Amino acid sequence: MKKNKKELITIALLLLAIIYCFGFSKPKYVGQGILFHLEIPLEFGKWQGSDTKQEWNKEWDIENQKYSFVHQIFDREYVNREGKNLFMLILDAGNFHNPKICSKSSGFRVRELNDFKFHVLNHMFLTHCLYIENDVEGFLIIYWICIDKNIVDWTEQKIKQLWFSLINKKRTGFMIRLDVPTKEDKIEDALKLAEDFIADLGRAMPSDQAGYIFGNEMFCSDISLK
Repeated sequence: MKKNKKELITIALLLLAIIYCFGFSKPKYVGQGILFHLEIPLEFGKWQGSDTKQEWNKEWDIENQKYSFVHQIFDREYVNREGKNLFMLILDAGNFHNPKICSKSSGFRVRELNDFKFHVLNHMFLTHCLYIENDVEGFLIIYWICIDKNIVDWTEQKIKQLWFSLINKKRTGFMIRLDVPTKEDKIEDALKLAEDFIADLGRAMPSDQAGYIFGNEMFCSDISLK
């Protein structure tokens, strides 16, 4: 049953893509441009942030074999009082590829991990996790997609992006990603660090804005990213 459902979703998505490509000329997903209006504090709790840009953490332009960002990006490193650090990346929904593709294209070996559920404010939300490494460094990558304060899976995001394109409406959609430097045998410690960070950030952000990053309670309890 699940296989048939996935096949039907894939067929429907392809049909919509065909309609989009041949039946419409210009419309595309357009975000509301609020990323830099979100009050994500530079300093909160035991965390101190600084704006950064990781060279390998850029979107891959497959056609030109180049790395580039077209729209809005939030890229910041946070360090806690114990000297442990992580990177927080937020991209507008019209401006990202799957982290598995980006990591592989940057020369990293990728291992998929189990989805992980985080607690923030008064609800839980599910995230997707990867462990990536090359000969020099390793990272735990945690990512999720939030559109209009609704945590969605990858397929649902693509369908929504296409639908909003067809009706030419603006929506607020982000991919949020945490990159935690770690070794493979320290993944549990990296997850705990990410848990602490997300909990602290949720408390530090204005309540009316936190939903753009963590979703609303009603949407977050039972969503699978697979």
